[in-house]
Amino acid sequence: MPAPEPVAALSYLNALPSALLVVNASLEVTFVNPAAENYFAFSQQQAKGRALSTLPGFDAELCALCARSLHEGEAMSLFERKIPLPQNHRVATIHLSPIVESKEKQPQALLITLEKADGLDHVAASEWKHEATRTAGVMAAMLAHEVKNPLSGIRGAAQLLRDEVPPEHQPLTDLICLEVDRVRDLLAQVEVFAGGVPGQLSPVNIHEVLQYVISIAKTGFAPHVTFRELYDPSLPLVLSHRDLLVQLFLNVIKNSAEAIATTENATITLTTAYRSGYRYKLGKSEDRVSLPIMVSIEDNGPGIPESVRAHLFEPFISSKEQGRGLGLAIVAKIASDLGSVVELDKDSHAGARFNISLPCA
Repeated sequence: MPAPEPVAALSYLNALPSALLVVNASLEVTFVNPAAENYFAFSQQQAKGRALSTLPGFDAELCALCARSLHEGEAMSLFERKIPLPQNHRVATIHLSPIVESKEKQPQALLITLEKADGLDHVAASEWKHEATRTAGVMAAMLAHEVKNPLSGIRGAAQLLRDEVPPEHQPLTDLICLEVDRVRDLLAQVEVFAGGVPGQLSPVNIHEVLQYVISIAKTGFAPHVTFRELYDPSLPLVLSHRDLLVQLFLNVIKNSAEAIATTENATITLTTAYRSGYRYKLGKSEDRVSLPIMVSIEDNGPGIPESVRAHLFEPFISSKEQGRGLGLAIVAKIASDLGSVVELDKDSHAGARFNISLPCA
């Protein structure tokens, strides 16, 4: 099939709904389609010849990535990138596609596509992280199993020694026992990454689970927190696993409670809602599944630093000084096992808000 004529190709680009820019090797704009004119509120004539760095959202970091894509001939995708426009701010998924002329090996131009980000691309982009977490989890669980056996022996020996050593040395044996218990608890958290769903999924009342989790939090790690419950009483049952849901919500709420430990009037708000039409592509399947039931957990704390957000659900990543970075990684693993999705809401202006999307029973 012959290649399309340049005029025909230009018509195709102009007809596309996505905002398209073409820049040359000097990162100067050579073409924008009508969708890009509407997006940036300037005409083709105004844009042509401008340096890419003068356009809204194309900061030094993004321009450097464009230059790298051109130089290496490597396509890139940037998910949920903030674009500060004059009237408002938008969040877009940006695709960088080097253009190679037929007689040139080195790309001479770069096609930049901006598409509205709806959160689904973010889920797809991070799916490989969850898969890597599962693989690492199997190895970690094997190691944890082997370490727990000698730990039991160490603890037992320390307890026996306690009665044999002088009283002034007994605190040392107590310290050994406490540290062994701490390592054992940490290994128990690591083992979660290797586990799957125990048994079949079944219909679960999401509000009963949330109220149970709140009762645990109030009597345990969050006595200082005020809980606001904004529930939709008409929600159907969710298809899930009750015990894993409890663990998932406990970890999210514990993370929020720790974030607002020093916040005046510390508050966590739980909201449930039904969102028809929300379909997600999960795992390696090409089909999109419906996840219409959403649970939002929002705190009034300082929020999550921008530097941590991109890696928030990865193991051993934490914004807290004493955090181990396992709580939210466990949340992501459980959500993936349950065929659900957990996301950090990028539009939350105060504190942090996590959205958990679940299937109907």
